[in-house]
Amino acid sequence: MNSRIARTDIATAVVLTAVGLPEAVLGLTAPTGGPLPVLLVPVVTVPVAVRGVRPAAALLVLLGALVLQAAVGSDLPGGFTEPIALVLVLYSVGSRLPLRPGLALLAAAAAGIGTVIALGEDPHAGNFVYAATLLLAGWAAGRVVHLAGERSALLAEHRAQQERSRIARELHDVVSHHVSAIVVQAAARRRDLDATDPTTTVLTDIEQQGRETLQELRRLLGLLRIDDDAHAPLAPQPGLDDLPRLMDSMRGQGIDVSWTSTGDPQPVGVGLQLAVYRVVQEALTNVRKHAGDQRAQVLLAWRPDGVEVEVVSGGETHGRRLVPGSGFGLRSMTERVQAYGGELTARRTTDGFRVHAALPLDAR
Repeated sequence: MNSRIARTDIATAVVLTAVGLPEAVLGLTAPTGGPLPVLLVPVVTVPVAVRGVRPAAALLVLLGALVLQAAVGSDLPGGFTEPIALVLVLYSVGSRLPLRPGLALLAAAAAGIGTVIALGEDPHAGNFVYAATLLLAGWAAGRVVHLAGERSALLAEHRAQQERSRIARELHDVVSHHVSAIVVQAAARRRDLDATDPTTTVLTDIEQQGRETLQELRRLLGLLRIDDDAHAPLAPQPGLDDLPRLMDSMRGQGIDVSWTSTGDPQPVGVGLQLAVYRVVQEALTNVRKHAGDQRAQVLLAWRPDGVEVEVVSGGETHGRRLVPGSGFGLRSMTERVQAYGGELTARRTTDGFRVHAALPLDAR
């Protein structure tokens, strides 16, 4: 649970207090009983400020103040401020707390408000039905939000697991390609040598260990529950040479993409090329899904010790609003870049969004 008090809750509590005090002074909520019901109004409304961080305490304090008001002559249905405060706090109880504590607090609220009505001047069945409907609606609305949040978190975790499996499979293809080449070269060289040559034994060991490595990689995929028969083979993996085709594909989807490469290109492995390609692909996909301007600049900068890639979207929005994202794409890009010893930063700019990844040539 977030430990910071929301500014909106503080502002809401201030507004409710400012409105509730005149209501009580004018006799809308406290026609009898002297000044005490008026003085208790802040005790009812101020807990709204902490409903996001302490919903249970906020509700219990609020209920205690309402019961005390009723005991000295306050009439809850006579005003609007205190019922609003009650519904807001109950909403937080439903949205922030697990089911059992939430139900217990809902029952406590029902008992408290039932006491308030019973202490009133003319309690009747309609009051109890109205109060029960109000309480249940506030708590149920919060509960729906709570369940929606849990569902979103589960979906995000499921998508994260899928992306990690995809990364693992791609890394498997890259590593398997290199290990297979080592095995083939060792076997070919071994066949050209005499069986008594000491190098033959070394090459035999290399070949055997290479084959065992390939078997272990396949077992790793099995642990990740990646079914090779259920997925089309990913090799050969896309690399830096495939970036122009990626740009053309994005232009065909309505994105105005410009492409710049600076510095002297360095020889890099297939895995690092794949990481750069996926960063550009994901960043441009986010532009297509979430940006209003549909324009992006891609910069590939070669350094003596690494390569940097930057994707920046920005410009006029043409009247379209930005569509918020879940942040899953950024997490997957970060995990992929970190797997190669790099660092990824993503931030909103004054007129768009910027994704920057720096990957070292030596991933050690």
